[in-house]
Amino acid sequence: MYGNDVIDPNEPLNAAETDAYDAAAAHDDQRDGSDAVGDDFDALIAADQRIEPRDAMPEKYRETLIRQIAQHAHSEIIGMQPEGNWITRAPSLRRKAILIAKVQDEAGHGLY
Repeated sequence: MYGNDVIDPNEPLNAAETDAYDAAAAHDDQRDGSDAVGDDFDALIAADQRIEPRDAMPEKYRETLIRQIAQHAHSEIIGMQPEGNWITRAPSLRRKAILIAKVQDEAGHGLY
């Protein structure tokens, strides 16, 4: 068994399905709008809740997160290139198929 194979079916899948998120959203409706996103975001982080891409978050945090994801995707693409050079040098068709699958897998990581 792997780490994520046993999942509690009653556990919420994302922050929008939790009571903490509902409480933060209700609290947001009562505020005057001054830094509501930052405070509610900090409350979700403090409650150890999952933050989803469409959740409200401070703009600087979102920019940093997008930059980090882009750097990771770039490293996946760059990591695929040396493997691609070995495809023509593989000693058998089976080994070529294995290398092609590996390169394709790394390319998929870079795209998504």
